[in-house]
Amino acid sequence: MRALARGFLAAACLIALCCQTARTPIFLSHEQWVEEVRKRGVDPSRIPNPLQVTDSMRQAANLWAGPGDPPVRLERLQRALFDPDQFPFTYFTRGTLTAAEAFFRREGNCLSFTNLFVALGRSLGIPVTTALVQRIIGSEREGDLIVVNTHVVAVLEYGGGFYTYDFDRSRQVKPVRIKPLDDMWITALYLNNRGADELRAGHPEVALRFFQDAVALAPTFAPAWANLGVAYRRVGDTPQALSAYRRALELEPSNPTVLSNLASLFRSLGREQEAQQALRAANLAQASPHQLLVRGDVELAAGRFAEAKKLYRRALRLNPQLVDAVLALARAELAEGHLEKAKRLVNKASKLSPQDPRVQALKEELAGRPNR
Repeated sequence: MRALARGFLAAACLIALCCQTARTPIFLSHEQWVEEVRKRGVDPSRIPNPLQVTDSMRQAANLWAGPGDPPVRLERLQRALFDPDQFPFTYFTRGTLTAAEAFFRREGNCLSFTNLFVALGRSLGIPVTTALVQRIIGSEREGDLIVVNTHVVAVLEYGGGFYTYDFDRSRQVKPVRIKPLDDMWITALYLNNRGADELRAGHPEVALRFFQDAVALAPTFAPAWANLGVAYRRVGDTPQALSAYRRALELEPSNPTVLSNLASLFRSLGREQEAQQALRAANLAQASPHQLLVRGDVELAAGRFAEAKKLYRRALRLNPQLVDAVLALARAELAEGHLEKAKRLVNKASKLSPQDPRVQALKEELAGRPNR
């Protein structure tokens, strides 16, 4: 199946939630960060500290936060960062910057923005940190690559309370669980995103180094192991790709992203039975919309139309604006001979994305088919 040749990539605010994380080391000075990175086998001279602050950042943080207890100061700081008169910041979803880069350039994605807030807060002596948020997983497609999206926030435990600071400018989704990260995980998260950026830019050799460093710093970071497998596959190293996927599955045995990647690799090697086993082992309750579409394509190819349509509808419920899901449903109806249903679905897809060439191609194909 063509769909199974796609790679699945996790990044933050593009990242899949992983297993439990240690709470130390946390709130490290830059010197302590350098020592800890070196202790874990990574050369600190070749990676930046995503939370390092400059004197100008400290000055701005003190000006914006003002006096008061930590929650009050952080609330003022967040308001200042969102105020275009005080901090004209351009938000984008691509490209991951360190806190210092985001401050200097006044731009970045939600991970960059969150780490900027954490770094500024820590410069005030407040032990705020970054956290992963588990919620309904989103995804998007870029060519043959599917990016799995979740979310990060900043968090503070203080006075018996738990405060969160969200920098996602998109539609909010209620979180299921929040998991604070230590400084090595925060660095690994940054490196994982940088690797994802390089993979999407077509630079798998560069991405490989970022993912290798990420798993060295956070060995139980399952999505980084999965992304390492994608990078190894892109550079043609199948044994290492299999090894990385299997390490990810040791950490998260039913992770649908990892199992979809593994199935894709098995299929490319002609190991169809193992590919099917991998797909069926995936926990679809954790699957993103595009992962559900891939599994639906497998069911459709096997002639299991009802199962395929059920998966496509699930994907559409998770993302009602997902044109790919509407087109998949249309093709499933067409495969069953339901031409009018297929036409109605294509019309719906056309309203969602009028300029999509895939929509226009299927519309033309259906127009040429006689009604039965």
